[in-house]
Amino acid sequence: MSARRKTGRGTLLLGLLLVAAGTLFFIAPGSSVAGWVMRLWPVFLVCAGVARIMGFAVERKPKSPIGGMLLIFVGVLFLASRFDHGLNALQIYGRYWILLLVVFGVVEITRHYSHRQTFGPPPRLFSVGRILVLLLIVGSGLVAGRISRNPSVLSALHLSGFSRGLRDSVLGESYSFTDSAPLTSLASGKKIVVENNYGSLRVNGVNGPFRASLAKKVSSWSPEDAQQTADKIKLLIRETAEQVYISTNRDEIQGQFTTDIQLDLPASSPLSINNSYGSVTVSNLESNVSLQASYGDARLDHLSGNVTAQLNSADIAASRIGGNLEATGFKHATVSDVDGSIRLFGKNGAVDLRQVDGAVHVEAPLSRIAAQDLGSPSEIRTEHGSVEITRSSDLTIDAPDSEVRLSEIEGDVKVSSSRKDIRASSVSGDLQVEAEQASVYADDITGESVIQTSRGEVNLRGFHQGARITTSYRTVTLVPAGIPAGDIDVSNQRGDIKLTIPANSRFTVDAQSQSGLVKSVGFGSINARGDSLNAVVGLDGPTIKLRTSYKNIVIQAAGAGQVAATAFVNENR
Repeated sequence: MSARRKTGRGTLLLGLLLVAAGTLFFIAPGSSVAGWVMRLWPVFLVCAGVARIMGFAVERKPKSPIGGMLLIFVGVLFLASRFDHGLNALQIYGRYWILLLVVFGVVEITRHYSHRQTFGPPPRLFSVGRILVLLLIVGSGLVAGRISRNPSVLSALHLSGFSRGLRDSVLGESYSFTDSAPLTSLASGKKIVVENNYGSLRVNGVNGPFRASLAKKVSSWSPEDAQQTADKIKLLIRETAEQVYISTNRDEIQGQFTTDIQLDLPASSPLSINNSYGSVTVSNLESNVSLQASYGDARLDHLSGNVTAQLNSADIAASRIGGNLEATGFKHATVSDVDGSIRLFGKNGAVDLRQVDGAVHVEAPLSRIAAQDLGSPSEIRTEHGSVEITRSSDLTIDAPDSEVRLSEIEGDVKVSSSRKDIRASSVSGDLQVEAEQASVYADDITGESVIQTSRGEVNLRGFHQGARITTSYRTVTLVPAGIPAGDIDVSNQRGDIKLTIPANSRFTVDAQSQSGLVKSVGFGSINARGDSLNAVVGLDGPTIKLRTSYKNIVIQAAGAGQVAATAFVNENR
């Protein structure tokens, strides 16, 4: 019976949620369903509250309908705020408190008339507690309505700093004001130091005079209070022989407000920024930039000097950087067109690099790393993420538990990974892979290929030099680009080995399969079957050494006996 009741409650809740979702899709235009869902999500709160009240009415689970009543009322309030953005919380309650009274009445009537003897003594329709709740709802609703119609009532109260801030942030509206500092000239090359909290910062390098402006957004109960607070907020500019310090006096002001600073600076000025809870934008500067930012994104563009960014819970986007770039603490980094080197240290996000001339060093665990057009040796480190690089110089990649994809690499490649596929194509240098439980797929490798993995397939095609392969339990497939030019050494435990080379190749072969079979196809002079094969074909050819156990080895001439070789392997598995 208990399982049946739980199933019934689950079906009821699911049905109500489906009704809510169906209503949203019915009233929403087809191209804007997501927007309507974001706007009408409080409907789901109402449905959840109805489900709880019906569960109480049917089987007294939950034991009280109060939680469902509050869910319904909160959902209605949120819904009302979605359609009337001009109302604050107190105004919404003052207008819709009667609905709370209606919901409370419905709940109490449901409690009374759904009672059964098995639930115990019948509840009283009227009690001291219920009367007090009624008086509280009516009284608070009337007071909220009166205050919302007469803002001067609440604004006239002399509240403490905390109480006033709570009133303004929860019940107030937002008012905007702007101050501008007079135009001044700054000595060329003088360092600019900017500090700001709870607001954005925009800095632009110019050839003209220094310009500064402060935009203030104040949350307050009335325009008069907002104006009084805004008049107290000042942009502070202090100039010394060596630097210019720019900040605000927000530590001296009580209230809820933000300060957005915009600066036009001489392009040659070095810049140091410390900003929190707001975005930072810096562009068109010729000197070095030092940045500390917390809880706000950083956007950097067209900077000729070196850039250092220390971030906390922030993303960074940088483009057209003439010097070196170093960034730490980010989640997402988007970087393009950098002349110098890059050092990036982030976590749990993504890194996207484009057109970097200098050396690259990236450490970003739990991240997706993508890069294109890296002109100097690069080192990439991640874990439990992914790496995808196209068009790069020498690469060193350390990426355990991460998928790795590489293409068009002008140089050597070293990859260390595990448990995810590794794919490389068009590598002009050597390919070196050290992995565990990972498959390796490589094509068009100009240099030597050295692949060491376990329990993973190795498929190496179009390689031009020698190859050394170690794996287990999976198939090794080798197809060189032409006549083998280097030694081939394969060690595979309990996995097949398939080697396809041109018929006119010269080589010395040493192939053995413990408890398996070896076969050659297309080479008439060494056409033999057994568990080993030792032969010399032509003079001065490379050595081919193949080892496996319990599986088979096939050496075949390109284009000869493909069907027969495949059938041989399948028949003797």
